Amino acid sequence: MSENQVQRPVPDPGDHLAGVATLPASAAGRRERLTITQVELFRVCPPLQPGILPQTAAPDFDVIPKFIVKVHTDAGIVGLGETHRMRGGPDDESVARLRQAAELLKGKNVLDFNLAHLELPVQTDTGAFECAFYDILGKAVGWPVWRLLGGLAQRRVPVHYWAGKGLSPEELRALAERAVALGFSGVKMKRFNPLPKALEIFASVSPALRITVDLMGHYAGDFLPVVRELEAIGNVLVIEDPPPQADALDAYRELRQQMSIPIAMHLYLNREGVRGMVRAISAESCTVFNLGAGNTAEFVARSYLAGEAGIPVWHGSAHELGILDAAMLHACAAAPNCTYPSDILSHQRVHNLLVTPIEFRDSYATVPEGPGLGVELDEDALRRYQVDA
Repeated sequence: MSENQVQRPVPDPGDHLAGVATLPASAAGRRERLTITQVELFRVCPPLQPGILPQTAAPDFDVIPKFIVKVHTDAGIVGLGETHRMRGGPDDESVARLRQAAELLKGKNVLDFNLAHLELPVQTDTGAFECAFYDILGKAVGWPVWRLLGGLAQRRVPVHYWAGKGLSPEELRALAERAVALGFSGVKMKRFNPLPKALEIFASVSPALRITVDLMGHYAGDFLPVVRELEAIGNVLVIEDPPPQADALDAYRELRQQMSIPIAMHLYLNREGVRGMVRAISAESCTVFNLGAGNTAEFVARSYLAGEAGIPVWHGSAHELGILDAAMLHACAAAPNCTYPSDILSHQRVHNLLVTPIEFRDSYATVPEGPGLGVELDEDALRRYQVDA
């Protein structure tokens, strides 16, 4: 057993009964007062710190706002959620659906929802409400979300730093030096041409840095000779989404057989979701899965599917803020085979909107231990980075 794994004591069958008996009158299981009374939405956009994206690049994903969600209940419990990035202005159709869902949820009891397959009154960003509902339930019974997801598999989640595509060699070197100074053992990098040059830069900063190379399903030219150069440099941890078409599983398998570097497949790249994941497992086309930035319960279920095939996973993201990062950490904590560095990246924003930031140490993120998500929203920062209020 690794030092990061948890030795679980044998449970006492009566423990849960004692816990229910001591619940306060306002908690779920007593009077079940978890009816939604109000949903607040806050459109925010804290930018990325300098040096993560190229200085000369046009505005990128970092300027696309997202919403912070506060779900109030008649028990006085408030659940926090966070949408993924939402393009368009405040009057966009996607924003209108989010507001409509928030309005229609009033009067509904959180306990009546199936969080494994959450169905909302309106099709919108389900993950934001799933996150808030888990937060509410955890606070109601005094449990961290990881316990609601099946229990603790790891107290700390491995994470790496992140580098955007198109950085110059000088910018890449500065980023690598920053990653080392912050205690990260590796970097996930997007496309860079020529790729071997990027790996040589990382190696010159620190031979110990391990690099996840995300090719985003594309590489110009013959890739195998490049692989040989990367193997010779020796610092690549895994290559994600290499050149073959996403559905060309035979080509993936053939490439895998010719490489000493592990191949990772992004769950959503093949556009078939879990069915594509099953096909990839059957075809033996990859050795690792990036399970994307999907919903919490989905991630845990899919990680167990990969685990049954002996395949490790990591949690992808889209550069979230602190609330969604906390939810992802709880999901990673409940997944025994989430052993590759996950994309927990809210620390690369100028502010992640949490009162107490997520703790990063020695390239691990510490899983919050308090009830629910275990994090508190920074109200001052929320107002500071709110847009189109």
